[in-house]
Amino acid sequence: MNLLKKLFQRPTIKREIDEELRFHIEQRTAENITAGMTPEDAEREARKRFGNVQSVREECRETRGASFGEETLHDLRFAFRQLIKNPGFTTVAVLTLALGIGANTALFSVINAVLLRSLPYPEADRIVQVWTRQESGMNSEIRPSLPDFADFKTQSHSFAHLAHYSLADFHFTATSEPAETRAARVSTEFFNVLGVAPLLGRVFSPDESIPGKDREVVISYGLWNGRFGGDTGILGRTIGLEGNSYVVCGVMGPSFHFPERAEIWVPYGMHSANVHLKRDDHFDAAIGRLSNGVSLSQASAEINGIAARLEKQYPDTNKGEAALLVPLAEELVGDFKPTLLLLLGAVGAVLLIACANVTNLQLTRSLERQKEIAIRSALGAGRRRIMRQLLVESVLLSTTGAAVGLLMAYGAIHALVALAPANVPRIEETRLDGVVLAACLSLSLLTGIFTGLLPAFQANQYLQPFEGRERRNGRKAAPFRQEYTRNGPDYDCRRLVDRRRVVDQEL
Repeated sequence: MNLLKKLFQRPTIKREIDEELRFHIEQRTAENITAGMTPEDAEREARKRFGNVQSVREECRETRGASFGEETLHDLRFAFRQLIKNPGFTTVAVLTLALGIGANTALFSVINAVLLRSLPYPEADRIVQVWTRQESGMNSEIRPSLPDFADFKTQSHSFAHLAHYSLADFHFTATSEPAETRAARVSTEFFNVLGVAPLLGRVFSPDESIPGKDREVVISYGLWNGRFGGDTGILGRTIGLEGNSYVVCGVMGPSFHFPERAEIWVPYGMHSANVHLKRDDHFDAAIGRLSNGVSLSQASAEINGIAARLEKQYPDTNKGEAALLVPLAEELVGDFKPTLLLLLGAVGAVLLIACANVTNLQLTRSLERQKEIAIRSALGAGRRRIMRQLLVESVLLSTTGAAVGLLMAYGAIHALVALAPANVPRIEETRLDGVVLAACLSLSLLTGIFTGLLPAFQANQYLQPFEGRERRNGRKAAPFRQEYTRNGPDYDCRRLVDRRRVVDQEL
């Protein structure tokens, strides 16, 4: 934070440093004039006594952080030239890092879509899946029967809406080519639970669950855009389902895909003759939206109290049954979370191998740069300055690899979506969004630092012969630099110059 503040204050800091340096020269000039020198001789002697003004200015700027941006820009230019001069090394290193970063980016985009990104529903954390749990038997979690669901709905106060649904394959006729389509039979509160509105038209009204009034259907965006060519006059059009005619009343948006890959939603009343009314028939899934101010634990306690009463009331069918509420996001992920995390660990290992290979390449290359580093050290470059230059080169290499890796990830994402099992939730939402790009950039920076640290530390051995041998005007350098650094960035130019004056007198 302090460094960012200095970056924004850089012009002010530079101006303050210049003013203070000018002040010291003017003061020395005034002292010389008082001692009897002419103004020209006084100024010349003051500048000679002060030393290299530009050197002092640069050191003050560096210590106070005013030259950080300029030096970094110079480092980037130099690093770019170095990579251009070594096309073989650069190509191998970039492709190696691109493979690791691209694989991690592609898989992270899948994890972001499936696990991390919130569900595309308003207040999605309040939507839960409702299960009944048996203490004995093969299935520990089963769907509630319709009679149990009806009791949950009428007796509970923790839910703003409760709905049930089931999936089925319907024979669909709306064009010249009949086909099978996946449809969801839903109760009329289904869309209220999810809090979604259609792109066109409306969703079901409560009276459309009544047999005879259940001839309306809602279709998906994909079906509307594919089978009907995005016809805006689709509302009111008649389609055939299972040999019966139904009217399209709404079209959902492109991001709505619940339940899995459903293309048509029909009100449950159209199958009222086949509704299972037995309490031991568990066929339909149930979802609910918690009321405002009701926590998951409170809703679970209430619905379990209802389940306990039903167990006493219907011991033959409800013995040993309890209710279970699971957040919808957690329910959709299901068993895919461990698999995806395992795959992420695998591609992470690939990136570590890539980093190790690039580090070895840079270590080998640094052996060829001993002369260059030694010359830079002899010309006055410090240990920190040279290490920063090497790290900048490594980060530039990794960010270039990340740019190539993004192109690889873009193609890999399409392959992953096409080859993924049909039951992977929200896989179709996988894309390179801002979160994925930010993660890729962060990964590239960490990779650059990781692969550049060891070569940068190795370069220290090339600086050792030059330590303590700096020369200034044929004399040993005054130790004012160490004193200046040790006192921190607020150690001003006046103290620096005063310290130099004392040292010069001692010498």
